[in-house]
Amino acid sequence: MTDAFMSDTAAQSAYGFGSDTKFSAHFSRASIESILFYVFAVCAYLIERLTETHLEQVTRTVEALRPHTLHWYRERALAFRYGEAVDDATADYATEADADTELPVSQCAVTEAAEGGLIFKVATTDDEGNLAPLSQNRLDAFGRYLGRIKDAGIRTTIISRRPDRLMLIMVVYVDGTVYNADGTLIAEPRRPVEEAVRDYLRRLPFNGELVLEHLTDYLQAVEGVEVPHIVEASTAAVATDGQAQGSDGYNKLSTVDMRVTPESGYFVVSFGSDDWASTIEYRFKP
Repeated sequence: MTDAFMSDTAAQSAYGFGSDTKFSAHFSRASIESILFYVFAVCAYLIERLTETHLEQVTRTVEALRPHTLHWYRERALAFRYGEAVDDATADYATEADADTELPVSQCAVTEAAEGGLIFKVATTDDEGNLAPLSQNRLDAFGRYLGRIKDAGIRTTIISRRPDRLMLIMVVYVDGTVYNADGTLIAEPRRPVEEAVRDYLRRLPFNGELVLEHLTDYLQAVEGVEVPHIVEASTAAVATDGQAQGSDGYNKLSTVDMRVTPESGYFVVSFGSDDWASTIEYRFKP
């Protein structure tokens, strides 16, 4: 701005400076010209920022108002408030959510069913920060809420179940100067490989696909891990047809062929002594 002013022939004639004169050489910082240029620059910057902010807000509003796309249904599912009434005229809540508002649906994925209609996979977050199914009361209320906001004639299926079980059989070659034979670190009583498997599952998007090769790559980055090998991977979902294979209500295990999407939307893995425990054989690389 100041360079353009100093190169203007009318300004040069009025102020008596040459074309090669610097603004700071002719005007002090306290001069009225310097102050005006500062005010103009600040105003231009504020207008630019306000315009960008307004554009972002309009874009978000337009996206939210694009009715009845899968994204729209997902956003509306996440906005479900337990115990509050929806206005039938607007299919929305009359007031803004506040700190006391209970939003039980913390994760949601919406897909189209092969036979028509929409499938909603939903989960809440328990007190320990883990995903869990909605309680029956909340699930029933959520179903009635969808009935209020959905398009007429659209069939909806709601899935809110315990996590799919993931069972892994692994052989992991580790650095013998870093690990003990049981997979704990020599320096501290931790099992980084088990922690990494759980961390990978937590990082998966809700209803995201588990890719065994990606899990292997993730384990490869763990300190002291030389060669992680998944010998076999199997999953089991909660039975919905009354044909559960065990007392805990799950189907029998099904072998994973490279990739799998959880029926519940999320996985859980254990490394204890229960019936679903995964096993890791640690070997020292020669």
